[in-house]
Amino acid sequence: MHQHSGIGHDQPLFIQPFDHRGSFTRFFGFRGEAEISPARDRFALLSGAKTLIYRGLLEAIRGGVPKEQVGVLVDSQFGSQVLADAATKGIPRAVCIEKSGQPVFDLEYGVSWVSHIRFHRPDIVKVLVRFHPDDAVETALEQLTRLKLVSDYLHGPERRLFMFELLVPATTDEDREAGDAYDSELRPGHMVRAIHRIQDFGIEPDIWKIEGVDTAADARRVAAACRRGAHRQRVGAIVLGRGSDAEQVHAWLRVAAPVEGFIGFAVGRTNFSAPLTGFLAGELDEAAAIAQIAANYTGCVNAFTSARA
Repeated sequence: MHQHSGIGHDQPLFIQPFDHRGSFTRFFGFRGEAEISPARDRFALLSGAKTLIYRGLLEAIRGGVPKEQVGVLVDSQFGSQVLADAATKGIPRAVCIEKSGQPVFDLEYGVSWVSHIRFHRPDIVKVLVRFHPDDAVETALEQLTRLKLVSDYLHGPERRLFMFELLVPATTDEDREAGDAYDSELRPGHMVRAIHRIQDFGIEPDIWKIEGVDTAADARRVAAACRRGAHRQRVGAIVLGRGSDAEQVHAWLRVAAPVEGFIGFAVGRTNFSAPLTGFLAGELDEAAAIAQIAANYTGCVNAFTSARA
């Protein structure tokens, strides 16, 4: 993956994320991560499932999706074998460094987070952050201070692309009262304000991984926020899937694709949930599950590229 000086990444990027950890155990009926460590067979089940998803992505590449536009986003806990194999194949790799399922951003490896990055040498380092522009000042400050450390390191001598997954939950009374209208009416404005707050603190993502919006006008507002200022003109935005059905995800992709600044997507569970569940239940054999994952992923690529054209 080509690295350049300055901030941003403006080339097409179609990511298959399967860095889910706590939530991933639910496919197997476990209750979170606490139940994994003692039992080796459970660990093997989880890492095997990650390999299955990865093989779906390899199948999509064989089917014609350009390798340099693909990305794998996986955790090293259950996916280190995927990171190692993708490195040998020249497939861009992203790793997550946040603690799974935390309301306030914290680093998975504590003070060792830099060693973790140096060990895996990913192309992209991803953080997932729940951030509302009206969060309590001390909570916001705690998150922003940690994120500034990450941003500064990734833009330093050992340059890696910094991917920022921004979730803006409905937290205020006004948000909750909006109900189903929150996504379309309030969230886009909150996202723009959140992006500004994060940038103003000196945090500089190269790629924003953000929730889909329903209108071209909102997509343009969000892209403009990501590229605010002359030094951010190469910053890219990608649409995340939120585990929604394919029809909804494709609709978000078609809205975003024609907008300058949107470069692709990171769609995970939408693509792998049903095939993986079918495989684990014995309803699909391995080859069929892999083929379905490949088809679902390729469907997202086609939805984005055809809307872009």
